[in-house]
Amino acid sequence: MESAALKRDQKEKATKRARGKYLKIHVVCKASAALATLVAAALMGFNKQISNVAGFEIKATYNSSPAFKFFVIGNAIACGYSVLSLPFSAHMVEGWMLNLFDLMNLGLVMAAASAAAAIGYVGKYGNDEIGWTKVCPYYEKFCGRTEISIACSYVGFLLFLFVCAMSSVYRSRLSNSD
Repeated sequence: MESAALKRDQKEKATKRARGKYLKIHVVCKASAALATLVAAALMGFNKQISNVAGFEIKATYNSSPAFKFFVIGNAIACGYSVLSLPFSAHMVEGWMLNLFDLMNLGLVMAAASAAAAIGYVGKYGNDEIGWTKVCPYYEKFCGRTEISIACSYVGFLLFLFVCAMSSVYRSRLSNSD
């Protein structure tokens, strides 16, 4: 009898330690992802450059492309969700709702970063087959900041991916230990 109670106590202590480690890593990764998406949204949102092209002043901002607008809004939503969900992480770690929202957030950041990367690629390299010329030679600062912003968004995406994977592994270990 005592042996079974001792094993149960040891198992409970090990579960508490694992839960504590998981929560620490979860919070750090989610906060880092929030920071990465905040930097991505802010950098793109405040990114602008005016250039003279063929005698005309043309301004490049994130408003120049619907994909860049989606990028800014998507990263801002992802950042906001991450910050707002941090206080609930400790209470909802065993539930499925937080994991579902984390997956939705992951999809949003991936879609926003991919859309911006596609437009950025065309802006940097053009498309000779359909006559789209490169625009980055005229807007070097804008394109450089856009590249950094997209990179920050992909870092946020990878951190969200890690959070989702870690959450799935944690939940599967919990269900297998019972």
